[in-house]
Amino acid sequence: MAPKSVKHLEKRRSPLSDVDEPYITVTDIKQYFYCPLIVYYDRVLHYKPIMGSQQEEGRKIHRDYMTKEHRRKDAIFYSPEFRDAEKLFQVTLYSQKLKLIGTIDCIIKTRNNEYIPIEYKNMNSNKGKIWIDHKYQITAYALLIDENYNTTVKRGYLNYLSDQTIISQPITQTMKKYLIHTIKNIWRILKDEYLPKPTFSKKCHGCAYAHLEIISSKA
Repeated sequence: MAPKSVKHLEKRRSPLSDVDEPYITVTDIKQYFYCPLIVYYDRVLHYKPIMGSQQEEGRKIHRDYMTKEHRRKDAIFYSPEFRDAEKLFQVTLYSQKLKLIGTIDCIIKTRNNEYIPIEYKNMNSNKGKIWIDHKYQITAYALLIDENYNTTVKRGYLNYLSDQTIISQPITQTMKKYLIHTIKNIWRILKDEYLPKPTFSKKCHGCAYAHLEIISSKA
């Protein structure tokens, strides 16, 4: 049965250190769609990314925004239909079936018991659209909510803070099946230490791993 209160939900949270089995994080999934090579650097070689002052400032803006969002009375900011909805913040969920773990910025629980994941991004949207790595990040959260709350998530929201763009993302069964297949590809990187090819995009200049030799030599 789905958790019925925030207090109950708190008991379901489990820090990464408490998960004894091998796992994949939702961050791994986001990074895979950004560039699969990052997963190899992070999870296989255990390289630490170089975080610049801009990225540290971004984290602070993210935290400050979430504090403000927490103070807002309800979720009407996203849609009038969410009036009097419950908002759950920083929810960590684990999937035994997928061996997947992730912390969701916010879950909207509507009066009709619909669960909707919300992700805040301190960056611009892709010209009013969702970046593909964020699309499947929100899909991964949907899978976690499905399993933990015995429900079916059909949509999520990306809130891009820099250009003040809020985008509703439908989450289909096709997207979920594709992501489950992708998780198998990520396991191949981790278990077989398979070196994937990098993906270059307009966001590469902001990559915290761009200083590493494999990426730099092919940029």
